[in-house]
Amino acid sequence: MNDQGQGHPDGREGPPDTRPYLTIPYWTAPLTPSGSWDTGHDRPLPAAVVYYLCDAIHAGPFTPGQPLDVTVDVRNSGGGNSAAVVTVVVYWADPTVGFAKPTFFAASVVAVPPSRTAPASTTTPRMTAVIPASAPPHVCLVVAVSHPQDRAGTVCDPVGDRHWAQRNLQAAAVAPGAPALLPLMVANPFDREGSFLLGVGPADERHAWRVAREVGTEPGDIPATLRLLDADGAQVGEDGGHVRTSLGLGPREARPFQVLVEVGADVPTGQSVPLEAFLLDQSGERVVGALGIVLVGPDA
Repeated sequence: MNDQGQGHPDGREGPPDTRPYLTIPYWTAPLTPSGSWDTGHDRPLPAAVVYYLCDAIHAGPFTPGQPLDVTVDVRNSGGGNSAAVVTVVVYWADPTVGFAKPTFFAASVVAVPPSRTAPASTTTPRMTAVIPASAPPHVCLVVAVSHPQDRAGTVCDPVGDRHWAQRNLQAAAVAPGAPALLPLMVANPFDREGSFLLGVGPADERHAWRVAREVGTEPGDIPATLRLLDADGAQVGEDGGHVRTSLGLGPREARPFQVLVEVGADVPTGQSVPLEAFLLDQSGERVVGALGIVLVGPDA
């Protein structure tokens, strides 16, 4: 991360730090009774935050091959008095856990005053571009904000770097006896080889309601059996309510997988089954990538 302090936290005397301190905020309501907006200081993101659903990324209805409108909210928690002219870059990718080489979508420049002197965030001008008709019906958006005095890291790290954020949620219809097959790209965002743990299972209870509301539903108590498949359709590991596998990936390597989902009952109208896919580092503690999946009934 490229986190710079404000002022002089070590207590030394000297001019105050007037550099911008940028973030694409993930939350605007306090996470705790004494909390505040997302200022960028809490990275990696707290567990209560839905890593793959940043509220500051606003996208219009998406149809492959048609223009898509995107705006992004940016916050500057720096100690200066003047606005920082920052660059916001939007990328897109197929549904993926971890980002290696996302595709450029659009860029914008916006002046962002310090949040103590202005509203807490500034919204970019509307960015419009066309994602090719060959793209899947759901794509991921990943965004970076940068300034010469507060640069985004070169690793696409929405969980750990306050300059990066993502909107990475897909929906799929499923019915008993008709399994859903969901493509899933897994990518190593680092420029070094690494060992990782890929897992897919029910959404964290703290996330399920937020994710379900995104598609106008409530989370339902509906059992689902998952199978993780490789690109050739061969099963990887055991099936069940949670599936996981260890894998090694080269620098910026991306590898395709598939998730086969079978539900044990009808998904009623107005309900859904929220799932999450995570890519963790070898220790199983550091979240490297995350993707949300919402299963809805065939009539939704």
